[in-house]
Amino acid sequence: MSGDGRRGTVRGEQCEGGTARSGERLPTQLEVVRQVMCQAAQYDGWMTLAELARKTEFPEASISAQLRRLRKEEHGGWEVLKRKREWQEALKTNTRERVWEYQLKC
Repeated sequence: MSGDGRRGTVRGEQCEGGTARSGERLPTQLEVVRQVMCQAAQYDGWMTLAELARKTEFPEASISAQLRRLRKEEHGGWEVLKRKREWQEALKTNTRERVWEYQLKC
């Protein structure tokens, strides 16, 4: 994967190289993460990195980086909220492992 974050899906098609087969530009990782988070926010939803990874097919580390970028002024200065997901933490075998969830204020 290239560092420009352009791997993604358009209408269910997975393509490499930044353009879909039909010639339209694929959205960047940042655009995809922002779109998914805004859709969740419409329903007051919170998402974990694992949930975002399943939705976007991007690795959790990349999603975490995109959430940090969304906070930066040059990428919109979005308010990204973060909190512990209590109920899921109880399901983990290692009780010190925390599960964080995120919400974008759109």
